[in-house]
Amino acid sequence: MKSIFKSLMLVAAAAAMLTQAGCEDRNVNDPQSDATPSIKYIRPTDPALADKLLESSPMGETIAIIGSGLEGVVEIFFNDVRAELNPTLVTEHSIICNVPAVMPTEITNTMTLKTGKGNICVYDFAVDIPVPFITGTSCEWAKAGSEMTLYGSYLFPYEESNTFDVTFPGGKTAQIKSFDSSSITVVVPDGALEGTISVEGEYGIGMTKFSYRESTGMFIDCENVAVWDGWSYSGAYVHDDEESIDGSYIELTGSAAAWNWNTSGLALFFNNVLEDGTSRQPLLPLDADPAEYALKFECRINAWSDLWASMWFAGQYNTFSIDGEEAQYHWKPFADDSVVKGEWTTVTIPLSDFKVDKEETVNDRTLSRGDMGNFYIFFFGGLADEANAGTPISVYIDNFRIVRQ
Repeated sequence: MKSIFKSLMLVAAAAAMLTQAGCEDRNVNDPQSDATPSIKYIRPTDPALADKLLESSPMGETIAIIGSGLEGVVEIFFNDVRAELNPTLVTEHSIICNVPAVMPTEITNTMTLKTGKGNICVYDFAVDIPVPFITGTSCEWAKAGSEMTLYGSYLFPYEESNTFDVTFPGGKTAQIKSFDSSSITVVVPDGALEGTISVEGEYGIGMTKFSYRESTGMFIDCENVAVWDGWSYSGAYVHDDEESIDGSYIELTGSAAAWNWNTSGLALFFNNVLEDGTSRQPLLPLDADPAEYALKFECRINAWSDLWASMWFAGQYNTFSIDGEEAQYHWKPFADDSVVKGEWTTVTIPLSDFKVDKEETVNDRTLSRGDMGNFYIFFFGGLADEANAGTPISVYIDNFRIVRQ
């Protein structure tokens, strides 16, 4: 599905291409024009589709309206929903605008143009309402009986019942707790399996882009300490109790200390590279481009107010150096207002975001497949506020995996 928002340069280029041969557009955005607008046709802004005429368009699509007397148009309605209109993209012979991504109250299958002088043009044009589009969730590994929020767009419920059907893998139907135009909160049903979740509303069925309880690409599930705990740093901090999201989890815990490693509880070392240079299991396929993948894991932040967590990969056997040349990512959820403390959430970090050095003085490093061997987390860095030194840190983590974006 195309983005609602297009780059200004692309739109400007498309506008230039829409100027008709032998006809020069004038009176850009002239609300006082006495002209009555008239539409000849509507077409996509993509030059490759210049010969395609449109009688309808999906929500969010960018379209070009071609006609005459358009310079005075100040309002455009699709059904009864007003579109955002950029005056710089209004000319005598063309208007470029986005079809609103808002559900109309009344569906008339018409487009209405209004000028500043009150002249009106009504043109037959339908808006295609997409199926639900689910882009993410609060927690991909939410356990049965817990609440899980799905995020997306085009979330229009059944008109008659004013609700949705949300079905988990294994044919398990979820209880709907609440919803709005961009999210649906459900209770995860018992017996749900690994796979995609379906959301059905008035205009069809949409599938999640992610997989519930995804195991593909898993390299640390926290169950077998011998596999991931390379130097026995974090084995003492493994728990399996009522706080679990899926069996065992690791607690990274200690006290903040600027530029100083003061406890083994604030480090994790996944030693995947063997002494002969081979790996127990490659973290990426042989032909994979790291830029097409992301690191995912679940976390629950209990206490953490400062001091970033450095993350990096390395391809050498038995190494652990934050001063190396590897591309790092500095995790700082305490600076994100959307992170809710005390709740398990899914973290997604594109591998292309691994690009800084220890002190963040370099930000153009890149991650290669050859680096994808060992994995490290190290709470180590400059404190934004030195007064926070010594404050407690407690972060639960589980289910580290590399997935294709």
